[in-house]
Amino acid sequence: MTYQHQEFLNRLNRVARAPQNGVSMIGPAQSQSIGRNHRLTQMLQRHKSLGVHGRPMGEPRLKVTQIISYVIAFGMGGMAAVIARALRYQISGQISGQISGTMTPNADFDLALDVLFAIVVAFVLREAVSLSAVKRMGAQCAGILLAMVTMHNVVHHMPDTFARLFSTQWVAHVIQTTEPGTLNFRGQSYKI
Repeated sequence: MTYQHQEFLNRLNRVARAPQNGVSMIGPAQSQSIGRNHRLTQMLQRHKSLGVHGRPMGEPRLKVTQIISYVIAFGMGGMAAVIARALRYQISGQISGQISGTMTPNADFDLALDVLFAIVVAFVLREAVSLSAVKRMGAQCAGILLAMVTMHNVVHHMPDTFARLFSTQWVAHVIQTTEPGTLNFRGQSYKI
């Protein structure tokens, strides 16, 4: 028997097994691959409805790569805050909170300006590494805010590194005006 003859006999068998209620099947003939695809589709639907590994269907499942991407986004936010403060210092030549040697009364403005610079830097960093903007934005903002309120602690522990990044005057100002082991928010220090 040839392949065509066998295929013809298979089609005749399918027609003989067709429902006798007058409703005919619409669509392509059921070949082996179409039947297999149909069974796989049914299995996947059952699998999805039952859930994976006993977990209810509505509960999201975090993968290791998702967790790592949140950690990277948080770190990028902190790095963006440091870069933003360095850029602001290099552009203005002024220590944050000082204009012409006198202290500015508006610590809120300084914080807002630092955060704005950091958000712009974070956006550039996020685009450079193709990190999903919407899903990881909260982690980046958290990294920015944490770095903004704790950066002076790192300056106390690594003054030489920050003297190269900023200047020795900037480091001296930060060490004189802040205490280690504190959170510095809007010009106020809070013990950790």
